Amino acid sequence: MPGLIDWHSHHAPAEALAQLAAFGGGAGGLDPEDSPDFDLRRAQLDEAGIDLQLVALTAGVETEARPAGEALALVRISNDAIADRVATAPGRFLGMISVTLRDIPGSVAELDRMAGRGFKAVLLFPRCDGEVIVDLPEVGPLFAKIAALDLPIFLHGGGGNPKGLRLQYLEDGGAGLTGSITNEASICEWAVRAIACGLFDRHPNLRVVVRSGGGLVPILINRLTWRHQREDGSFKHYGEELRQHFAVDSRTDPQTLGYIIDHLGEDAVVFGSDFGGGSGGMRHSLSSIDRQPDPQRVRTLMERNTRRLLKV
Repeated sequence: MPGLIDWHSHHAPAEALAQLAAFGGGAGGLDPEDSPDFDLRRAQLDEAGIDLQLVALTAGVETEARPAGEALALVRISNDAIADRVATAPGRFLGMISVTLRDIPGSVAELDRMAGRGFKAVLLFPRCDGEVIVDLPEVGPLFAKIAALDLPIFLHGGGGNPKGLRLQYLEDGGAGLTGSITNEASICEWAVRAIACGLFDRHPNLRVVVRSGGGLVPILINRLTWRHQREDGSFKHYGEELRQHFAVDSRTDPQTLGYIIDHLGEDAVVFGSDFGGGSGGMRHSLSSIDRQPDPQRVRTLMERNTRRLLKV
C-alpha cells in the first residue's frame, strides 16, 4: 500500500508558550494530544500507517498578533524547539519553518537558517494584525526568498481577526464566526490577492498548500472567471492560476475530498491529519480516504504530489 506523508500537523513547544506568557500573551486552542515526547507521536504514526509527518507551530501561539520583536522571538524559539523534536526521528518527521510578516528581514534570515537545518516548507497565516498583506511590496523579499529556496508554502488560518470586525452582538464573543467564515474568507482573499498582484508571475515556481481541504477555496474556483493579465502580456483566468499553483490537504469529509480531486485535479491534493490542532487522533484523519471509491489510488496520488512538492 502506498505510504502517506502528513502535511498538516502541529506542535506547541513549551519553550514558545513560556515566552508568550512572559510577553503577556496567552495561547488558545491547545490540543491535549500534543506532547513534547515525539516517541508518543511516532507510535501514533505507526498505528495509522503514516510514513512521514511535517510539523508546524500551532496557530494558537498567534505570532502575527504580537509586536515585531516579540513575533520574531517566538518564531525563532518555536523553530529551534521543533528542530530538536523532529531530530529525534529524522526519518519520520520534517520541520516546517515559521516566519512572521511583522519582521520581513528577520523572517528572510530565519528562512535561510532553518532551510539550512533541513526544514522543507514554510508556514504562513493569511493575516498579519488583522490584514491580508500578501500584495504589499514590502513583503516581496519574503516571497522572493521562499522562491529562491524552492520551498512550498503551507497556508493556515489565523493572523488575528480582521480589522473592524464587529463581534459584540454575537454569542461566545463571535467565536462561531471567527473560527469558520472569517478564517475561510481570509484564506480566499489571500489566494486571489496573490494571483491578482502577480505573485506567481514573479515567482512561477511558488506552490501553496491550503489546510483542511482548502476550506472554501475549492468551491470558489468556479467563480474565479476574472482574467489575470500576466507580465508577459498573456491572459489566464484566476481559476487556472489557482489550479497551477495551489493544492489542498485531505482534512475534510469524504464527499468534499472527492469533489476536490474532480474539480481541482489529481495533482492538487495531499494528505493532512491536523494532528495537534484539535482534530483528534491520526487514524480519524484516514476516514475521508478510506471512503473513496478507490482508496489506494487516492493514497498513491497524494504520496506522489507530496514527494514532488517536498522533493523527498
